[in-house]
Amino acid sequence: MQDIRWQQRFKNLEKAFQHLHEAARATKASPKDYLYQIALVGAFQFTFELSWKTVKDYLKYSGVDVSLPRDVIKLGFHHKIIQDGQTWIEMLEDRNLMAHVYQEETAQKVMANIQNKYIVAIDQVFHFLKGKQSG
Repeated sequence: MQDIRWQQRFKNLEKAFQHLHEAARATKASPKDYLYQIALVGAFQFTFELSWKTVKDYLKYSGVDVSLPRDVIKLGFHHKIIQDGQTWIEMLEDRNLMAHVYQEETAQKVMANIQNKYIVAIDQVFHFLKGKQSG
């Protein structure tokens, strides 16, 4: 089998995806637990990073060369890899916000977004890419 970069990155995404779901379950079970909250935000950040980069690599494999996250999201939406482009743009903005500033109120809003819509959007892309995996 040919070594394909997006498939290699996807293997790492699978692990991050599982960790995000574990953190989401733990946070849902104990919503006031600060360590679970931090785990959820951290798992979201690295899962989001791997997700958009895997989409970037998949686009490149498909003949579309793009590098910036916002452009990857737009082209991923255009090529029907991403179904909810607006949510992905919101994820990018929240990821950037959480990477540079930590405010409790902002973190609570981001965690609600992660639990209520970001995991669903990541799940959709994950399953799209999973379906494209060969053998």
